[in-house]
Amino acid sequence: MKKIIFIFTLIFSFILSGSAFAAQKGDYSVKLLEYGGIEGYPKSGLVYGAHNQGTTYLPFFYNLIQNKDHNILFDIGYRNDSADGQKDWSKLFGGSDIEAPAEVLKKVNLTPNEIDTIILSHLHFDHAGNIDQFPKAHFYVQKEELDGWVSSLSLPDKVREWVWLATDIDHINDLMEVAAENRLTLIEEDNFEVAEGVKVHKAKGHTFGTQAVSVETKKGTYALAQDVVYTYENATDYKPLGLGLDNLEQVMSIHKVNELVGGNVDSIIPGHDIAVFDQYPTEQVGKNRVVTIVK
Repeated sequence: MKKIIFIFTLIFSFILSGSAFAAQKGDYSVKLLEYGGIEGYPKSGLVYGAHNQGTTYLPFFYNLIQNKDHNILFDIGYRNDSADGQKDWSKLFGGSDIEAPAEVLKKVNLTPNEIDTIILSHLHFDHAGNIDQFPKAHFYVQKEELDGWVSSLSLPDKVREWVWLATDIDHINDLMEVAAENRLTLIEEDNFEVAEGVKVHKAKGHTFGTQAVSVETKKGTYALAQDVVYTYENATDYKPLGLGLDNLEQVMSIHKVNELVGGNVDSIIPGHDIAVFDQYPTEQVGKNRVVTIVK
């Protein structure tokens, strides 16, 4: 009888825990998938006030967050052409070795169709230019971000020209198509949990509604910053980026990202810093690199 009770207790505990094989929130791996970059980018474009400090290489990344249940991308890069009326971003900004989503994901044994969740940090070209390449993914964007871009279309011509320097109406149109297919969530609250152990956090200033992501892993919590923090210098010295709509909000968002990891800057993953190639295991695969933050 005791043996039967023990077996039922064991079964009941499995049910409560979602079974012993259910993915736990700390099971995520995190990788940076470089899809291209810009040679000779001015240092002053990365760190506000860094005048006459020369140039550097500016890498572009997808952030891949994975466990047995989810293939999540934080940002999705841009197309290396002017197809469907998009601006030719490589011509405008000097991007090189730009790879399409299918090429990038093949390096980690995935296809665009296998991505179930996409979080967009903001709607600049190098983060949101491939929306139509992921037909099965559910997208997450801050409502304030989308509202801001739509509202800014009514700004005076010269102002609008500056605000829209790094984005395209095509990004908005693609999001509308995604919304029509019930694959878009506009986030209004802070600390919104997209999946267990993966949260998005309001961190505006760079754009109208920029957001960062925190991920709970077996090595602790990491803050994926994308354009909240271009480089480690932004994070450590509380210096805003070279480009932003509101510098004070940028600095407050840098502070917020620091708070997400208890002030441990090593747990912040910047959006465009070549230092990650030295700090984490990095493998050259084709034109670009795969960086393993947490295996």
